[in-house]
Amino acid sequence: MSDKLEGYTEVFAEQGFNNYVGPVWQSADGTEFIFDVRDIHLNGGGTLHGGMAMALADIVMGRTVRDALQDNKTLAISLNCDLIGPAKLGDRIRGVATITRRTRSIVFISSELSVDARIILTATGLWKILGNG
Repeated sequence: MSDKLEGYTEVFAEQGFNNYVGPVWQSADGTEFIFDVRDIHLNGGGTLHGGMAMALADIVMGRTVRDALQDNKTLAISLNCDLIGPAKLGDRIRGVATITRRTRSIVFISSELSVDARIILTATGLWKILGNG
């Protein structure tokens, strides 16, 4: 696990809740997110906590929506997750998201989290467009 990833920038500084979530890294082109599983992310069974996986999906989708809408503020109003498989300490998780539809007030988005080529979570969500900055 690295403190820096070449070609990626940290999505947010580690503060508050983000101390437990991050760091999360975003590729320069904005299409991929990277997250390394640390011991604080594990459940009692020694695998990635489901709530942590869902928080990561929320970050991946929220950041994708924010980047696509530029100055518009948004708010997640629905997040549906399916936990497909486990991740363990030291695994590097790759997150990707795709905006599937956009109306004047709602963005529809889907995402996947994977370790290597193995999907561990799929998610769909709705983000409400609140307006300009």
